[in-house]
Formats: sequence, C-alpha cells, structure tokens
Amino acid sequence: MMKRLYFNGKIHSMVSEEDIFSVMVTEGEKIAYTGNEIPSSNFDEKIDLKNKHVYPTMTDSHLHLLYTIVLAAASFNICEITSDGVKPNNMADIGKRVRDYCKTNSKQKIITANGFIISAVKEKRLPNRFELDEWSKGRAMIVYSIDGHSSAISTKLMEMLKLPTEDSDGVFSGEAHEFMQGKVTTLIASNVTPAIIAKGIANFSNLCASFGISRVCAMDGNEDVENDILTKALAFLAERMDIDVRLFPQYMDYDRLQSFSKKQRTLRAGGCGVWELDGSVGSHSAAFNEPYKDSGTQGHCYYEKDKIKAKVKEALDKNIRLSCHAIGESAIDQITEIYGELEDRIPTSGAMMRIDHFEFPSKKAVELIKRLPLAITVQPGFSWIDKHFLKSYEQFLPESIINRQLPLKDLLENDVCVCGSSDSPVQSVNPYEQMLGMVDFYLSDQSITPYEALKTYTVNPARMLGEENTGTLQAGNDADFFVCDRDILACKGADITLCKAEYMVVRGERYREKKGSVGELVKMLMKKPHKI
Repeated sequence: MMKRLYFNGKIHSMVSEEDIFSVMVTEGEKIAYTGNEIPSSNFDEKIDLKNKHVYPTMTDSHLHLLYTIVLAAASFNICEITSDGVKPNNMADIGKRVRDYCKTNSKQKIITANGFIISAVKEKRLPNRFELDEWSKGRAMIVYSIDGHSSAISTKLMEMLKLPTEDSDGVFSGEAHEFMQGKVTTLIASNVTPAIIAKGIANFSNLCASFGISRVCAMDGNEDVENDILTKALAFLAERMDIDVRLFPQYMDYDRLQSFSKKQRTLRAGGCGVWELDGSVGSHSAAFNEPYKDSGTQGHCYYEKDKIKAKVKEALDKNIRLSCHAIGESAIDQITEIYGELEDRIPTSGAMMRIDHFEFPSKKAVELIKRLPLAITVQPGFSWIDKHFLKSYEQFLPESIINRQLPLKDLLENDVCVCGSSDSPVQSVNPYEQMLGMVDFYLSDQSITPYEALKTYTVNPARMLGEENTGTLQAGNDADFFVCDRDILACKGADITLCKAEYMVVRGERYREKKGSVGELVKMLMKKPHKI
C-alpha cells in the first residue's frame, strides 16, 4: 500500500471556506492525515505541491453518458456560440455547413448534428425534412436543438425509424420527440465502431480529468426499445472506466432494473426519457401555467399526477432512489406536491430522491423543497449563456416567468441539497461554466459565492449520493482530489472559467491521460468491474 506525502500546498478541505491546510498524507485509496505539520514517518513518495491549490474532485450530477460518448464521437455542432454571437444564424449558412460536413464525411451512414439554436436563427425554427434531404443529398440525418428536446429528421431516417412521412415536415418536439429517442440512439449506435467507442471514452475521461471531475451521474436508458442492449453495454463499460459512474436507468418499468441492480451501489432509476414530466423552454414544451409570449401556446405535463404518484410510491416500496426531469412550474408543482403528500415515507438517510433541473419553480414548490429531504440538480450555465447570447427566455417567456427562476441563493441558505451538473451533451461537462452561471446568476440577487458554487460539485453530490466518504478532504475519506494553480474560491466573475486541473488523483492514484486506441479499450474491458 503506497504511502504518499503531499506538502507545501493550499489544501481546501471544503468542510468550511476557512479550513485550509498545507500537508496531506494518503495511504492506498484513503486520506490518512491532514494538517500543517509533516508527520515523522517513512513515505514511498513525497510530492511538493509548490504552493498550489488542492480541492476534492467534483461530481457532475446529471449528464447523458451514452449520448456524450457515442453521439459526440460521431456528430458535429451545427451552431457555435462566439464572442460575436451565434454562427451560423440563418438557414442558408446552416445548409452550407451541413453540405460541407456531408462532403467531408461521405462514409458516415447517419449524419447527427447537435446544438441547433432556434432563438438565434433568423427563421426561428428547426429545418424541415425537405431542407435536410436537399442539404444531405437524401442521406439519413437528424438535427437536435441545443436543449436536446426537439429535433428535425430527414426522410431517409424517418423511413429507417418507420415513422410516417405523409403530412409530416420531419420536425418533432414534446412527447413525439422525447419518447422515440431510444430508437434513434440505437440506430445511430449500430453504426459506431470500436474505434469510435475507444475514442469517445478516452476523450470524455480526459476532459473530465482536465476539470477535476472524477464522478458522473449518468442518466441513460430508453423504454421505447424492447431490450435496450445499449444501456446494458454502457453499464458494462461504466463498471471499468477510470471516471466513476453512478448509473440512473431511465425506466418506469422497475422490473427492467434487475439487470443493473447487482452493479449499482444504490438502487436508482429515472432522470430523463420516460421520467421527463415536461419538456424544455426552447421547444415550448416546458409546462407553465401561462402561455409562451411568442406563440401563445402552453406547455403541459406529460403525465397525470396519479400515474406519477403511483410510480413514486412503488419506488419508495422497493427502496429505489428516483430522479425526474421537471423544468416548468406546472411539472415542478406536480412532483413536489407528490413528495409533499408522501413526506413521511421519503428516506432521510443515505442516497436522496431527486428532482432534476427545477428551473422555474412556483413559490409553493420552493417552500416545499426547503422542507423536504430531496436533492435538486441544476445547470445555471445554460441560463447564463441564454442571457448573454441566445435570448430565448426573453423571446419566449413572459417576464413574470423569467423572474420566477430557480432561487439559488435562497435554497442554499435553507440547506437544500443543490447539485451542479452539465446535462451533457446539451452543454460541455466544464463545471466552471456552470459555476459562472451561479456566481453571476441570471437573477443577480440570487448569485452565490465561488465557495458555495464549488460545494454544489463536491460536498452536496456526496450528500445526494449517500457517499459521505467523498466530497471533502478529511482523514478516512477517499483520496480523490485535484491540483490547480488558481484559488477557485477567490475568483471574480468570469475568471472562474479559467480554472483547470493540473492533475487529478482518484483513489490515491494519479489519473493518466488516455490515448483512445482500440488496444487501450480492450485492456479496459479486461479490468475487474467496480460498483456503479
């Protein structure tokens, strides 16, 4: 068991903002000592931290791992956010971008484009299937909106998915989009090679390590495919990845969880997919009590309250920790009311039940969430980008709804377990972009400090997962930490986005950058599995 001395550093325990020490000793996978004096002992290795800052590794509490690995490895971003605005920003230039990609990637069987920004495009809409047919010269193609909650599908891909083309423009949103994504992903993944998988895992793992992320909560699985082999394959990979994965299978049929139950540290289910109680602002499917400003339409909850309550009760009966997507006030009201009615049954120890996004809660829901032993996962980086570049909230929502956004500071001051996350591939896994959204929040009076923002990626996820041996640097905890040349807690405004991990240590061992070769993937597959 290797015994290592780390000295001459500024080691932030995260127990409190002021708890900083200069010396840490690790033995094997654990922290053996923290303090300011070097113990008299024999060490296998001594590491001079050179006055740099050390923090607990971070957890991204909500992302879609399969999409991030597979789609990101075989797709492209159709719109880019630049300092000059969004480019391209009209259908003519978007068509040129698609043509150029198709020409360069002539052997790719299904063209997948992410990040279409409806609010920033002159025409204020997704392309239709006829435009995709023309741009791709009749190939199978799908374009996803930036929030991932609406899509445009070419005629060829619609036929492959056995979707009726008559009287359809190929644009899908709401339930029509959400509840066919398993079929779409399965079709795309069937054309993914081992080389792409190896590259995708390596790129994802290296990116996480570069930020200091050692753990992710993966919302994956689709009930619209019968066997869902992809999610089973993902679980097999996740058990062997260097980045720790906590899998949330996205099923309402809890019998389908059996194939994952022995792999999980805690029984979990939900996230998005069938556990989306509403959609998103960009697709006009987030459920509000008043209509959208630009269209006059009104989003709605995807399920009746009785159905969701029955599934929550079943999860409680089976000791399953549940996560569910709710963005608009109507959907948030629905799920918080259900938990309020079942308050006496909600676990108060171990891993927590969750509500994900919680973006536009009513005052009633805010007061309930302050009282209930629930965690919420948030992505304020998106609202920051929207305020400065996309302007979709301003275009789509009445001011009364915009001003009813997540009361971030208020919730944290009331000890609500708020966890930061990216919703990747909707956004980059970069946690510092989310922290910028927290310290420079859309509603300025709800901005928080960098210390509070970092807690949403360290202390709070440990509490949410029921893994208190992580999240802080204390003797007896896991030796999971990263070294940074900046003091994250002292960053001002956008300076926080300049932070990066110089290197990361997981379970006492330094993370080694992956090359992404097939041989490396084979070696990973031969590793002993660990719980996810």
